Parts: sequence; C-alpha cells; structure tokens
Amino acid sequence: MATQESQSTAETTRTRDRFLGSIRREDNLAGFLFILPNIIVFVAFLFLPVLFAVYLSFAEWQILTGDLTFVGLENYRDILYPLPWENDWRVLQVPTQNLWWWAVTRTMIYTLGVVPFSITGGLCVALVLDKRIRFKKAFRAGYFLPVMLSGAISAIIWGWMLNLNGIVNNFLAPVGLAHNWIGDPSTALGVIMLIAVWIGIGFNMIIFLAGLQNIPDELYEAARIDGTNKWQRFRHVTWPNLQNTYFFVIVLAIISSFQVFGIAWALTEGGPYYATTTIVVLIYQEAFQHDNMGGAAGMAMLLFSIIFLFSYYQYRMRGNDEVTY
Repeated sequence: MATQESQSTAETTRTRDRFLGSIRREDNLAGFLFILPNIIVFVAFLFLPVLFAVYLSFAEWQILTGDLTFVGLENYRDILYPLPWENDWRVLQVPTQNLWWWAVTRTMIYTLGVVPFSITGGLCVALVLDKRIRFKKAFRAGYFLPVMLSGAISAIIWGWMLNLNGIVNNFLAPVGLAHNWIGDPSTALGVIMLIAVWIGIGFNMIIFLAGLQNIPDELYEAARIDGTNKWQRFRHVTWPNLQNTYFFVIVLAIISSFQVFGIAWALTEGGPYYATTTIVVLIYQEAFQHDNMGGAAGMAMLLFSIIFLFSYYQYRMRGNDEVTY
C-alpha cells in the first residue's frame, strides 16, 4: 500500500514538473520573441558593422569600386610610425610629422580642459538648484537647454558670436581686445573647449541632481543636530553619498570628450592649421576626404582600445562596484 502511494506521489511530481517545464519553455519562447527585433537590429546595425570595421582595419577598401585587399598590419604601421620617442617627441608638436599622434595630443588637451570644468560646474549648479529657491525649474531648464542642442548647432551659434564681426568682438574692439578667436590656431581649440564646457555643465547638472535627490534627508537632519556647518555637511554627508554618481559622470565625460566631433567639425573643420584636429575629426577626414577607409578603421580601433582600457582601469580601481541610482 505504501509502495503504491509513493509511486502515485512520484508520478504526480513528474506530471507537475513536466507541466511547469512546459510553462517555463513557453514563457522563455515568448520572452525571446519579444526581444528578437532588438537582437536583429543590434546584430545588423552594430555588431556586424563593428566586425567589418575590425577586418577593414587590416585591409584597403576602395568604396567606389568595391575593391577590398587584405594588407595585414600595414594600416597600423602607417598610423603609428614614427613613434613619439623615435624623433624626440616632435610628432606631438608638429602636425606634419604624424597626424595621428598630433590628434591624440589635441584630444588629450581638450579632455584635460573640458572634463574638470564641466564636472565641477555641473556639481556646483546642481548643489544650488537642489535647494529651495525661486524659479528653480526655470533655472534648471535654462542650464539644460544647451544639452538639447546638437553640437553642430551650438558651434554655429558660438561661431556667430566669436567671429571677427561678432557680438564679443563688438564689445572688445573699443578696448583694443578684438581677436580672431576661431581663425587663430592658438585660440581655436580653446573656443571648442568653452562650447563643450557650456554644454557639459547642463548635462552633468541633471545627473548630479538625481544623485543629490537620492540622499536621505535624515542624514542632513542628523548632521544639523550634531552642529555641523554647510561645508561639513557637504564633506561628510553629500560627497560620500555622491561617489557612485561622480564616478559615473567622470567616466562618461572622459569617454565623450575622446569622441568629440560635431563641435570641432562644424566650427573649424579641424583647422586652422590642424589646431582642432581631434581623433574623430581625423578619422572622418581619412575616411571621407582622403578615401582611406582602412586607415580610418584602424584609427577607430585604436580609439576604441584607448576608451576600453580607460574604462576597464576605472572600474578596476572602483573594485568592480556597480553604479546604480
């Protein structure tokens, strides 16, 4: 009798498991069908083009005739040589020596000039607009407005303001300070950096505001009860709770600064005298002006390697902590 009951129980368990397994398979199939369009788009428009770009970096491709010839590491050799230490670092100072290293130098200067100011400015604005002030929403919208404009539109607006007959020079001319800000190689990159900071402050402000609003008010109340001042509350309450936000902002800011293109191209097209030739501008010129698709793909792979190594190093430094909000 006991044996029959145990057999019946086992049969019931097997039937239930088969039923539940069937439901799980149907749920998995339904879930897969829902994400299938995204998978198709990802593979067709991102994954396969990236694989083709990797192959193209080892080949020469005449886009008009369709001729594709494998050349191995020749593209990378043409991009990287001469190495900086092989000619007393002149490749970092003279664009005619090697445009790749010159573009890397321009991009690094741009990054060092834009990232600290855009992050610090965004944090300061977020701290002010997180308080109870009049017209807070209007100020937030005003600071975020440059983010809604494309980089090219922002460059055109600033170009009108900073050209020889622009608003800025009209104010500076009476005191003898009018200058060709965009046409002078010594100031052209600084103009692009100014535009990028103007845009970056609004973008970083929104992210910092999200981080500030996730800090519990109880922590500030406890700090006030302990008799802390504003600086002490920022140092011991606000800043520690913004570490994940700050990490996310700085990584995103550096990655986007290495990919700057729209501002530089719309304002100066990489000039004057290569002053604003950043890495992505150089990639565009090589691909679509010089018809060097293989070399452009090689530069893109090198840029990807720089960004990947930087991001990986940053996450390792953070101990692989997940950034959440």
